Amino acid sequence: MSKLIIVDTALTDVDGLVAAAAEYLARRLGGTPPLDPASLPADAAGALAAINVWAGAGAANWRTELTRWFEAHAPVLLVPDPELNGILRRAAKAGTHLAVASALPAIPLDLELQQLGCARAFHAACAGDGSLDDAISAAQAALGGHNTPVARTRADVVAALGA
Repeated sequence: MSKLIIVDTALTDVDGLVAAAAEYLARRLGGTPPLDPASLPADAAGALAAINVWAGAGAANWRTELTRWFEAHAPVLLVPDPELNGILRRAAKAGTHLAVASALPAIPLDLELQQLGCARAFHAACAGDGSLDDAISAAQAALGGHNTPVARTRADVVAALGA
């Protein structure tokens, strides 16, 4: 049995989604000091970690607001990739255990995978809640091995699973 961990950035532009969600969070939650989306790191994990630090106890509901943003925008912004979904389905059907790792919190990750149409291909979906490293560690544990390869781009997924 083969195994593969896929970072969700290989499935869609998660960095762009988090950047857009940060704009919403800045408007919705305001705060003192205000959240400046332009000052956030470009990568989703870095941006989510910075939002968590900014939120502190004053905007502890930012995850709920992020979920609301994903519920409203995922159907418009996330488009399934039939070719990639076919590769994932064939690999899962052939017995490859797949896990997805994401810096997103759990509910936005689930919404992302459902909208992309690939949720059922994964043996485990591991959310890092701002930490991609934690998500990858959880995916390794879920698949039962710390030497499991990690695909970070679409090209990595295609190369690892074949077309």
